[in-house]
This record gives sequence, C-alpha cells and structure tokens, in this order.
Amino acid sequence: MLPMILAASTQRTIGWVLAVVVIVGFLVYLLFSFRIGKRELGSEVELAANRKPYFDDDELETFRLDRALVWSLVTLTAVSMILPVYWLMEPTRQENAIVDWVQRFEKRGARNFEDACSSCHGPAGVGGVAAFTLVDTEGAFVAQVEWKAPALTTVLSRFDEAEVQHVLDYGRPGTPMPAWGLPGGGPMTSQQVEQLIVYLRSIQLDQETATAQIKSGIVAGARTIVTAADAELTDATDIEAAAEAWLAQASDPTSDDYLRYGELIFNNPAAQGANSCARCHTPGSSFGAVDEATTAELIENWPKLVESGILTGWQAAQGHVGPSLEGVAAHFPTAARQEEFVRIGSEVGVGFGNARSGTGMMPGFGGRVDADVIDYDTGGDAIYSRILTPEQIAAVVAYERSR
Repeated sequence: MLPMILAASTQRTIGWVLAVVVIVGFLVYLLFSFRIGKRELGSEVELAANRKPYFDDDELETFRLDRALVWSLVTLTAVSMILPVYWLMEPTRQENAIVDWVQRFEKRGARNFEDACSSCHGPAGVGGVAAFTLVDTEGAFVAQVEWKAPALTTVLSRFDEAEVQHVLDYGRPGTPMPAWGLPGGGPMTSQQVEQLIVYLRSIQLDQETATAQIKSGIVAGARTIVTAADAELTDATDIEAAAEAWLAQASDPTSDDYLRYGELIFNNPAAQGANSCARCHTPGSSFGAVDEATTAELIENWPKLVESGILTGWQAAQGHVGPSLEGVAAHFPTAARQEEFVRIGSEVGVGFGNARSGTGMMPGFGGRVDADVIDYDTGGDAIYSRILTPEQIAAVVAYERSR
C-alpha cells in the first residue's frame, strides 16, 4: 500500500507542476499580449497587425527562425520526457482510483448500514435481535417475538453478491427482513444497495475467526450434553475438557454419538444462527424455539401459534423458511450428492437433487467456488472463508438423512 501511496503522490506532484507551468505560461502570454496591444494607438485600418509591413525573408531566416526552432525543440523535449512518465504512472493511477472508489463506497455503505440495518443485525453486522409481530394467513395477530437477526460477517461466504443483492432488493418473505431496494418497493437506489454490498465485503471474517466462531457454537452444545450426562461436572475447566473429549469421539463417523454431533452443527447458535441449518429448516428456530423446552414455553405464552399453524411443537428440520428435510434421503439418492449440494448451495434456475430447480436462496456452506473467488480445492487462497469443513458437512448430512 505504501508504494502505491508514494506513486500516487509523485504523480499528483507532477500533475500540479504541469498545471502551474501551463497557468504561468498563459499569464505571461496574456501580459505580453496586453503590453503589445497598448503600443497600437490610432486607426485600426492603419495600425492593425495584419496591415503592418512585416519582416522580409532575409531577416526572418536568421536569429528569429533559430529562436523559434530552439523553443520548439525545448517544448518537444519537455513533452517527450513528461508523456512517458505520465503513461508509466497510469496503471498506478487507475489502481488508486479503484481503491479510492471502494473506500468511498465502503464509507457510504457503512452509513447506509447504520441507518437501515444495524438496529436488527447489530453494529458491524455481528448479529442482533429484532422485535417481530407474527400474523396468520389472514393478517390477524398471533405473537410478538424476538427474532434473531443473523450476523452478516460471513454472508459473502455463503451467498454470492447477486444473491445478496436479491435479498436486499426484495427482502425475505416470512421474516422481518423487508425489501430495501427500489425493485422490491424499498427506499434504496441501486447504487445505495451496491454501497451496502461493498461495505459487507469489508466486515467479512477471515478463515481463522470464522472457524473459531463456528466452533464456539458447537462446543457450547457439547457442554450442555456433558453436563446433562454428568451432574457432578461443575468446574468450568473440567466441563470444557469433557466437551472437547466428547467432540473428539463424536466426530468419528463410527461413533454412536455421530448423529448427535451432526445435530449440533445443524443447530449451531453462534452468530445468531447465521451459519446453522436450523434457522431455515426448523420451525420457530429464528425466534427462540431451539428445543422442546423453549418451544413449549413459546406456545404457552402465545397459544395462537398452534392455532395459526406457525408453531405446533418441537419439529426439528420440519421446514420453516426452507423446506422440510423429512425424507430428504429420497430426494438425494446418495449422501455424496447431498453433501455436494450443501457445500455449494443452489443456483437460480439450476436443477439439483431429483428434478428441483434452484432459487439461489440455499447458501453454500463449504466455501464459494464461483468465478469471483478461488476454488478451495486448488489449494489457493480464497477471498472469503469457508463455513463448514467437508467432515462437518458429512456429519450434518448424516443427521438430516436420519430424520
């Protein structure tokens, strides 16, 4: 970055020098023109420059011609030296122009995010909670819930920018996410939506941080499992060690706890469920129905949830914003095909499974492999981090196919 800044400063300095030279030269020209003009006193017919006798050829082709040629050579030399320098600096100028454009869009996008998005998704997109009114199909009140707005710090790891733009333009039906873009009836212009996306690029987590975030949710689930199994575990250090030990054996496909391990990943609560499957495929997961106890509590507080059919009980993977996963094994004949789908997600109009057409709203959890990023399988560095490892995806698929 420093060489680019220095190069840009040098180019800007050269530009100012050239501008000053041109301006000074023009002022000198005007000065001499005015001074010469003042000498002409009298009738224009007699004293106009084009009516005065001029130098003859013998006088013109002496020092006057030499002087003109010398100044022409000086000017040509200056131009021949400056133009190559300018064009050598042109690539750097263009690169800095792009950097400047991105920085300006990031700042404007940050302001747009603060005004429109941070109240739900939290400062810098870390996730938050939004009050949301649930209504039935006729628009009658059902419940007032606290909707977990997901973190957006890995959104570009799961969706490409066109898919994110679609959500911003048209919103998410059945959720508190409204349409923000003009195509969907929202208040933002296409440029403001683009600025939001550029800002989102700047807050995406690197691979190490994203992996740690996802692991934190899995470990939290493992702690609950080990403490429920052993009431004598009270020391935090012992609980942490027991949770890590449980995960080490449960992640083995031959383990009796393997499906439970896949369930933990499926229900990962970290980042307000941004990287989990449950928030789309389990009814009520987005507003607190994360197990039998919390589901029962919600139904007790809001009985109309059952009457409306929005939440009739704890129904893991039975479908919410996304479809039910009941019988998914029939839709994907092999686990490998389902794992591939979970890894890359759906694309608009592209078929998957047994003759279903993609909408683009099923994110890819294995890292983006579209033209804008580098394929992880090549061993190159990717612009955005992957969410789940192939082993974790296999565990999730095993759990889903067991439903």
